[in-house]
Amino acid sequence: MATMRIVLRGFPIGVVPAVVFLVIFFLVPFVVLALYSFVGFQKGVIVSGPSFAGYSKLVQDPFMWYIFGRTILLSFLVTGICLLFGYPLAYLCTKVSSVFWKSAIIICVAAPLLTSTLIRTFAWLVLLGKEGMINQALVALGIVGEPIAILYTAPAVVIAMVQVQLPFMAVPLISTLRSVPRDMQDAATNLGATRWRTFWEVTVPLSVPGIAAGVTLVFILAYTMFTVPTLMGGAAFGVVSVYIWNNVNLLAWDTASRVASQLMISSLAIITMLNAFFRRLAPWQYLRA
Repeated sequence: MATMRIVLRGFPIGVVPAVVFLVIFFLVPFVVLALYSFVGFQKGVIVSGPSFAGYSKLVQDPFMWYIFGRTILLSFLVTGICLLFGYPLAYLCTKVSSVFWKSAIIICVAAPLLTSTLIRTFAWLVLLGKEGMINQALVALGIVGEPIAILYTAPAVVIAMVQVQLPFMAVPLISTLRSVPRDMQDAATNLGATRWRTFWEVTVPLSVPGIAAGVTLVFILAYTMFTVPTLMGGAAFGVVSVYIWNNVNLLAWDTASRVASQLMISSLAIITMLNAFFRRLAPWQYLRA
């Protein structure tokens, strides 16, 4: 008993619930997914034993390369647009002196997070439909002669995904830009640097951790997103998440599990590469890590 008390005294008992939760809801499903990927299914029934033939077939399938490549490009496009719009928004939030306008910007950034992604996507269905507000405005302004098909196209998917993911880019940037020392910006100005040069050579490099956090978060969410591509692009839209769902509906659980495993592995690989890129871009920001 005395030995057990000594062991328990140094054991962080407080983390036990979190560890149990992760094991039950993350590790166990992942193990089941991995096991399913090595066996053959037909209409939801196991018909063949463990084998690497499925993975070999998956790697040799040109369609798999196409769908993964398209998903990665789409995710980087959404991430780039979110960074393009999110950085000026975060920068403005840290520069305005009015408490009212600063609060208004934060509310505008955080408000979409209070609404379900599904509801926001349905709103885009209404706006981008042939009889929606956007088509009506285009016709009224004479830009187009008749309503155009926007829904169930790649641009519609990008528009909705950017709107959904933008807060996840802006929030880390706001937090990082707030922590940028004002003294360094003032010192650059006093040494003769213009505002533009101060921004590019002082503010942006010091905000790299926020950029890295926002880019990583938005990319991984866009890469694995299912709701928006399905509703805005249709059930046949060519991204990995939709392909997995279609195979699940066809009871091809072996194919679905293999593609899902590849999705997870590729996600980890891309995150690692992004982390290495940002560390190389601004190594001084990661000296403590």
